[in-house]
Amino acid sequence: MTEEEIHCRNLPMNFLPPTPPGLEALFLSCRGIYPDQANPLQVAALVKYWLGGPDPLDYISMYSNPGNPEQGIPPHWHYISFGLSDLHGDGRVHEVSGPDSPSGFGFELTFRLKREPGETGPPTWPATLMQALAKYVFQSALPTLKPYAK
Repeated sequence: MTEEEIHCRNLPMNFLPPTPPGLEALFLSCRGIYPDQANPLQVAALVKYWLGGPDPLDYISMYSNPGNPEQGIPPHWHYISFGLSDLHGDGRVHEVSGPDSPSGFGFELTFRLKREPGETGPPTWPATLMQALAKYVFQSALPTLKPYAK
């Protein structure tokens, strides 16, 4: 038995590595908006950008929003990107930033699409559009994008 196998056998069965800080912050924000959708549908990059893949967004979560008829907001799908901010905090995609500077580009993308009657799942074309916008940001705006200043 190798040393790695021995180490793995000594880990508790419920051991999970800690969630990186950027991912955790986005997960908590989404859980605050959608507490009843802890495991939303997601589109994920097959090969992560930091491993040489073509898509800069690691994930795009898709939530079902019931809308608010009193405010004129129809039922819709809410798409949220994961990857323009620094998800991992270890320099694999974005430079490591401190607490007083923006994380990655300092923003994520969101997209709302009106849900059609009888529609049971979100269309994936908005996720494709969001990946294309993220590619634009990474490829052309990276050297010139200025974070939002307070």
